[in-house]
Amino acid sequence: FAPASSVHRYPTKIQSSLEVVEDESVEADPYDAYETSFKQKKVATRDVKVGSGYTVGDSEGQLLKLKYTAKLMDSKFTADLKAFNVDGMVFKTGQQRCLPGLEEGIQGMKIGGVRKVRVPPNKGYGDQWYRGIVPPSSHLEFEAELVDIAQNPAEEFNLKLEDFGYDRAAGTFLCLAYLAVSPFIGN
Repeated sequence: FAPASSVHRYPTKIQSSLEVVEDESVEADPYDAYETSFKQKKVATRDVKVGSGYTVGDSEGQLLKLKYTAKLMDSKFTADLKAFNVDGMVFKTGQQRCLPGLEEGIQGMKIGGVRKVRVPPNKGYGDQWYRGIVPPSSHLEFEAELVDIAQNPAEEFNLKLEDFGYDRAAGTFLCLAYLAVSPFIGN
């Protein structure tokens, strides 16, 4: 160390300028870049919660149980979409039992996962009114939760039975049993 008398202090001036440059090679997040215009043709997704276990799309014709809510995006129409708040929809993938954009948007989800899915009209209800609730050319946003994926015939039966309802199944069984034995009763 030098003695204090030999240290020279010089005034310093530091200038800095930062310029924000957008890297055009990096694509914007499709979910954030989603536009509610006729140009939008692709489904956009964002995971809210990543699940675990089996994955949608691991095999063809998977039987799924899905919960979801839906809302219109930037619509001049107001609609009560509570009819589209579904507590448990059971369907097989690839059989057109679900809105094409929603089925595309849940690909890759795992059980217990929650995902937001934005669906353009070309993969939704198109240019026609749907049930008098969803206007033509509507962009829809779903929040979907994957409840279960059946992995074998026994699990498929249980999912279908749960969807049908245990009470309804018991009532149907009793009616059919009565019809089967009624010819033998009372003779």
